[in-house]
Amino acid sequence: MKIGIAGAGAVGCHYGSLLQQAGSEIVMLARGAHLAALQAAGLLHESGGAQKRVPVIATDDVSRLADCDVVLVSCKMAAMEDMLALLHGHVRSDALLVTLQNGVQAPGLLASAFPQHAVLAGTAFIGARIEHPGHVIHSAAGGIRLAAWQHGPGSLLVEHLLKALEDAQVPARMEPDAKLMLWRKLLWNIGFNAITAITRRYAKDVAAKPETLAIIRAAMLETVDLANAEDVALTGEDIAKHIRVTLEMGPVKTSMWQDIEAGRLTEVDYINGFIAEQSTKNGMDAPVNRILTALLHAIEGI
Repeated sequence: MKIGIAGAGAVGCHYGSLLQQAGSEIVMLARGAHLAALQAAGLLHESGGAQKRVPVIATDDVSRLADCDVVLVSCKMAAMEDMLALLHGHVRSDALLVTLQNGVQAPGLLASAFPQHAVLAGTAFIGARIEHPGHVIHSAAGGIRLAAWQHGPGSLLVEHLLKALEDAQVPARMEPDAKLMLWRKLLWNIGFNAITAITRRYAKDVAAKPETLAIIRAAMLETVDLANAEDVALTGEDIAKHIRVTLEMGPVKTSMWQDIEAGRLTEVDYINGFIAEQSTKNGMDAPVNRILTALLHAIEGI
């Protein structure tokens, strides 16, 4: 199976590396210093405390993805529209397209851009970061959950993708409800992504302090209320489970925290900002998510 990684940052490189080592043919679409490092010396992939130098095919030429069976779209949400425009005309009609973004908007955007293609919504539960260009560290978790979003010829490849992930020792499973799956992942990001970027503390540490845990719970409760208003069956038990799991996690540096340190804009508008905006549209209020969004914007200088 040939798999294209459209947006080979930390998450894309981690999964691409594992899939390639297990026998899949991988093409990584990247850019900038990270691309230059991948082309010059391959990927230095660190996971479980062990480092491995993996030779990779890395390019900024999107046409190299044109014969891929599967395209994993793993860019950040802020780059999603540009990525979709870039991919047009360079995806096989029978390819399977998979999203791995934070938030809940990506599968709909991908399906609208490629209305005849099979689309899987995906959520990656993972701690990973680019330590230096060409050097990716996987620090926690790593499972993927997938759900059908739009059917097409590429739907026949779903079982092949699951087998490739199994061979790569990536825990992966299909979920019956794509929206619920996406909102459950969003719920964790709502609680922990912004607050770790603001405090520069790991998720398990902010979960362990009553003061910050109260903020986390409040932001999550606003999300559950909005989800229920939009017929998504999140519950308080989803909040409790996320907190329990987070308290047992290793040192996860969230994506927003990484973005702030790198001087990049965060995805807060697609996470906490999304809850604040959608709540207003539904005649509801989400003051905690609105405050977290405003604080991140202040740090970003917006």
